[in-house]
Amino acid sequence: MRRLCCVSFLSWALLLGLSACVSVPVTPYDLGVALQDQGAFAAALEHYKEELAVNPGHVRARFNLALLYHEQQKYSAAKEQYAHLLEVYPQHARSLVNLADIAEAEGDLEQAQRLLQWAVAAEPDRAYPLSFLGRLLQQQGQWEAARMAYERALRIEEDALTHYRLGMLWLQQGQAVEAKQHFLKAVENDPREAKALYQLALLALQQGEDTQAMHYLQRLTVLAPRNTEVLMRLGKLYLQHKQFAAAALHFWEARDVQPALPEVQELLQQVYQGLQHEPR
Repeated sequence: MRRLCCVSFLSWALLLGLSACVSVPVTPYDLGVALQDQGAFAAALEHYKEELAVNPGHVRARFNLALLYHEQQKYSAAKEQYAHLLEVYPQHARSLVNLADIAEAEGDLEQAQRLLQWAVAAEPDRAYPLSFLGRLLQQQGQWEAARMAYERALRIEEDALTHYRLGMLWLQQGQAVEAKQHFLKAVENDPREAKALYQLALLALQQGEDTQAMHYLQRLTVLAPRNTEVLMRLGKLYLQHKQFAAAALHFWEARDVQPALPEVQELLQQVYQGLQHEPR
């Protein structure tokens, strides 16, 4: 599922941080948010419905209900809730962006683009509608228009995801230097931006910078410890540089995640042969 445009969820502090001196009512919406944070989506959905039954104008409850349907790919139900919001708030850009995501998933790219342009017009001083518009234009091969949308978004707000998307756009056009700059910016803005780290590792490998590639891949093993592709690439690099113990560790980790992984046994055999010939 593509990353959606969503409202930040409240924490359990809503329920637990109540003062002994002040009585704070716990609403169905509050309970829904806490349950959604815990991943209890079906229960959260029912609480949002309960809130809306008594308070149909509750924007966040309506939006979160739509988002839950959306993430479960119950697109008709999600569209109904987004449409209800837009009837009251025609400039609700987050609903427009998410409706565009559904239109794209359903293959209606023209409608997706119209909705995103509407979202940009609704919130011209916000970066996220422009970033989503750039992504859609990029997927359609409208590279110059996509680049302009991304750059406009970044002038409004420095954002890791937008930098990553613009980096991928430059990479598609064979501009590795420009791509690298934006991947680095993405990681600078968000050290947990795994996709940008992976692209930096691949670029380092292409440029023969194995030590730098190892550094990026090692960071990825912390962010995505069960990613076999990362583990295998890192193991092969260590094997290539005759760091046999480190190579073995990553090959074993990869096999633990995916026991039937091809070529692991052969690579481990190379590791054991290397260990046998190491000077004692």
